[in-house]
Amino acid sequence: MPATSRPGVTAPRKSSPARRPARDPAQPRPVLILLRYISCGLLSLGGGAAWRFTLAPEAIGIGTAFAGIFFLLIGFLVGGVAWYIRDLRVRARRPEEMPDERLVFSFVVFVMVPFAVLVVIGLVWLLSYIIGVG
Repeated sequence: MPATSRPGVTAPRKSSPARRPARDPAQPRPVLILLRYISCGLLSLGGGAAWRFTLAPEAIGIGTAFAGIFFLLIGFLVGGVAWYIRDLRVRARRPEEMPDERLVFSFVVFVMVPFAVLVVIGLVWLLSYIIGVG
């Protein structure tokens, strides 16, 4: 006989599934950030490959090496600017889903850092060009 058929005995209640706490929009989700890096990296590789297979000369010298690096970083920079513009559009539509911290993170990591790397590499290239390496 089942336990529920006895008088005064009730069936044990199933506990409700534990609910996840509400997601904090200020916290970036790691998988989405990784996908941003991957998409920017693919644009970067595409820019570098486009340069190598179309504009690059047979012999790579100091000037053309900088051009190759430039095209690689420009691809990453274009991807970063595109993601930042997307974040601005989300912020305009639903401000609660795009806090200031995420906008600043997106701008610094995907726009300013690639630009800073491009400037540093450009300065190193210019210095080596002035010194006469090559």
